[in-house]
Amino acid sequence: MNISDNLAALIHLRNKVHKWKNIAVLLAVISVLLLMRTMFGTGLSDDVANVEDYIATIKVDGVIMEDDYRSEVLEKVAEEKSIKAVIVNIDSPGGGIVGSEILYEELRNIAAHKPIVVTMGSVAASGGYMAALASDYIIARNGTLTGSIGVLMESPDVTELANKVGVKFRNYKSSPLKGSPSPFEKPNPEVDAAMNASIQDSYKFFADLVRERRGERLVKDTKHILDGRVFTGRQAFDVGLIDEVGGKDQAIFYLEKTHKIDVKKLPLKQVEIEKHESKFLDKFLGILPIFNGANTLNSGHKIMAIMPL
Repeated sequence: MNISDNLAALIHLRNKVHKWKNIAVLLAVISVLLLMRTMFGTGLSDDVANVEDYIATIKVDGVIMEDDYRSEVLEKVAEEKSIKAVIVNIDSPGGGIVGSEILYEELRNIAAHKPIVVTMGSVAASGGYMAALASDYIIARNGTLTGSIGVLMESPDVTELANKVGVKFRNYKSSPLKGSPSPFEKPNPEVDAAMNASIQDSYKFFADLVRERRGERLVKDTKHILDGRVFTGRQAFDVGLIDEVGGKDQAIFYLEKTHKIDVKKLPLKQVEIEKHESKFLDKFLGILPIFNGANTLNSGHKIMAIMPL
């Protein structure tokens, strides 16, 4: 056997090894996917439907945006007859005004079918407080940060930076307000007036919702309540934004006393409103610096009901 024969044999052996390595990797990927399917379930009914009656607990955390999956789950919660009551725990600084409004309406739909009570975690402000308004009874911890009733929109201005590096932007548009505000244009009174009008209209919706839902429980002078400031749980109780200082035990007692729910016979069951696969990927990608904080980027010029951090 000469050198060329040995070389040919080595190449053939290497190709076989690579082939089996590729097959092994493919089998490993398939195994992981099947394991995730087994662990996490395959459908919405796995998270909601139950043969026995129970009290559903729902966690709303992070920035609130539109979410079709969440909407589907909450609709099933409203319709599921085995769910006799719902405890919603909110730990969120808020989010988009539209996403917060949608979540509020989804929780109100649940409240139309069964008792619902809200407990607050470390923060339930701005759009998080809007969602809490869906409940007739709101409970916060002493140190919970809540309130921040208002809306905001931020737009960067990079024109000065562009001038320093010798870059010029030219925008061609059908009217002065098209595409405004833009980070590539200097602000002007006409744009500022139009943006402020939109923000004030969204704020009026939020403030009217607070007055409607909290009613006579609010103190008479609501000016300082609706000016965007943040309250602790104790302060929020004093001005009528919440009904009690406490946590899960107080929520269970409220359901038992007010709605005659026999909590001793009903287990608590967590209902996930976020895709399991998404949570798994978020945790995995979150350890990589390039993905850290990616969920809060690229929000554009959306009007936000969110507490500035």
